[in-house]
Amino acid sequence: MSLHRLVLLSVVACAGLPLAAQTAPDSAPATPPAATPANTTEADPTLDLHALLVAALNTNLEIRAKRIDPQIGEFRVSGAWGAFDPSWVAGYSYISNERPQNYSNGSMTEAVAGGRYASIYEEDIRRTQTGLVGKLPTGTQYELLTGTDQTINTSIRRPGTNVFGIQMTPDPRYTPEYTSTTTLTITQPLLKDFGFKANLAEVRLQKAATQIARHELETTVQRVLRDVTVAALEMAFGQENIRVKQEAVSVAEALVRDNQRRFDEGRMAPIDITQSQARLSEAREELLLSQNFLAGRRNTLREITRDNFDESSAAFLVDPSIVATRPYAADRDRGLASLFERNPAYLAAVATAKSEDIRVAYAKNQRYPRVDLKASVGYIGMDNGYLDSYRDYSNRSQPNASIGVVVNVPIGDRTGKARLAEARSRKTQALYSLKRTEITLLSAFDNALREITNAQQRNLLVADTVRLARNAVDVETKRLASGLTTSYNVAQAQRDFSSARSRELAALVDLNKAIIQYHFVVGTLPEHLRVDVTTAD
Repeated sequence: MSLHRLVLLSVVACAGLPLAAQTAPDSAPATPPAATPANTTEADPTLDLHALLVAALNTNLEIRAKRIDPQIGEFRVSGAWGAFDPSWVAGYSYISNERPQNYSNGSMTEAVAGGRYASIYEEDIRRTQTGLVGKLPTGTQYELLTGTDQTINTSIRRPGTNVFGIQMTPDPRYTPEYTSTTTLTITQPLLKDFGFKANLAEVRLQKAATQIARHELETTVQRVLRDVTVAALEMAFGQENIRVKQEAVSVAEALVRDNQRRFDEGRMAPIDITQSQARLSEAREELLLSQNFLAGRRNTLREITRDNFDESSAAFLVDPSIVATRPYAADRDRGLASLFERNPAYLAAVATAKSEDIRVAYAKNQRYPRVDLKASVGYIGMDNGYLDSYRDYSNRSQPNASIGVVVNVPIGDRTGKARLAEARSRKTQALYSLKRTEITLLSAFDNALREITNAQQRNLLVADTVRLARNAVDVETKRLASGLTTSYNVAQAQRDFSSARSRELAALVDLNKAIIQYHFVVGTLPEHLRVDVTTAD
């Protein structure tokens, strides 16, 4: 059943009768077979709405680009967690020192006796160190380092001093000497940078940003679904409107032929032929405009549902059954509840406002003075080899240990004050944006409801207009045959009838577009279109 036929039955459908039981009014004139829209052939494929929606979800470049944003967000979340990954550190250094020794003449005997008789103290150190350093989500910083110093200096390079044949000092035990150190150092912030909230702020911000990206992706997906559906509805209108205009051209051509015959029979003036020819030119112009409209909507669908554009690609039609003719009743209360629960643009604005609370809390924490508890524990060993110096740990009765507190209080703290003020301003900005989004969506919701009501009322009214215009064409055509009117009046009646049929098509399509817009606003468009977009995230 063609779309214009369905339109004529829409008033009866509003009365609650099943479509299968509806019939056209008895007064309806016979309608010529529907012609194929220009620039298309009967062999051109006819696509249903579901195929177009699936094509858009799979190939639309805007959706494909937007899908990357949540992936980027996941990368950033992983990167934020990476701040708590331990790091392996290693180093090697060579140190060479020379310094004078401070001896007076009176202490020379003591210096000689102690083996420190050189006036220049020399020392060479080869230091190796390795270990792990890192930070915990509580703010705790840890360092587990171990290393060895290979040392050769003046004291251990020389043998013990012999004075008058008497051994004054013992020989050094190790030449060179190896000193190994293993130390665990813990630094725990007690105010600034203390706890999970402060140290996981970046992770939480990136998670919030990822969630916002998902909402924005869903907004894009639903907008593309809406645009595809609207373009398909308008293309269905264009297809059927071309048939209406082609029928108008056929009727105008018949009027020209009839007038020419009457003129040849001497029953009509030349002006009547001119008037009918003018109507034919006008009908052909309307057909040309309708063909251009259809081509434009076809290009819109190509743009949305494909990842490239080829103007030479084969033409296609859309299944006119996508235009629903049933009356639609929207539940305002349920729609409002769904809007604030499902609309992804609103959810993104809410998530943005909540994420600013994280920034404010972090900025407040950074205003605290830094009070760090520092503690360390470790062992020191010495021997004449690397491994032996580590084995020497067993000769210690207890580890070396230290504990203390380091306080750092910024004077003035202009940076902290400025960042807290900035965070609070961003929060206020986000709340304004949330309120603006709410107002915009409520306005769109009210407009969608009004458009649905208006379009349904228009369908009722324009059906009467079509019926009356059809009757006017019949009356004027009969009067023309009887010589009681002019071709101008007949052409005007034909023009009014064609215009009324186009408005009837437009009113029904506008109703469907209003329903689509309503579901887009309340966030339930995929369910309404019966499209699964769960994999779109």
